[in-house]
Amino acid sequence: MIFLNRFLILFFLFFSNFFAFANESETFIEIDQPKFSEKGLDQKSYEIKAQKGLRSNDKIILFDVEGKFKTDNGLWIYMRANEGDYEQVKNTIKLSSNVHFYTDAGDKISSDNAIFKMDEDLIILEKNVYHENKELKIKSDLTTISNNFENILHKGNVITEILK
Repeated sequence: MIFLNRFLILFFLFFSNFFAFANESETFIEIDQPKFSEKGLDQKSYEIKAQKGLRSNDKIILFDVEGKFKTDNGLWIYMRANEGDYEQVKNTIKLSSNVHFYTDAGDKISSDNAIFKMDEDLIILEKNVYHENKELKIKSDLTTISNNFENILHKGNVITEILK
């Protein structure tokens, strides 16, 4: 009887661990040079491309990412990063490692990480944020850009240098 109980316990533990492992493993499909673009009825449009991608059920992991986005007022925003997680359903890209945004108007912003929520016109840059334009240089812990690049809010430890 004791042997049967131990056997059932071991059997249960083995299969519960097996199913937990099976649920955790995701299938990835490798994509060479993926490219995503959209042009809306309004002025907004975007294009995201990468050297390589890994597609899972809910997102695409991108490597050597580039993108360009046109705002409502016609301003082009360009983006580069070493890596990104693109969620097409949410129209959001999470960027990491060597993140850079720049515009036709001369703004340059870099950080360690960023989240770009395209439907909300919201860019959140985190860790070691550097913002430079013709008039100033700003270093901050966190920067939020919204309203077609019109509202830029720097938070945390902020250091500003006025150039003109």
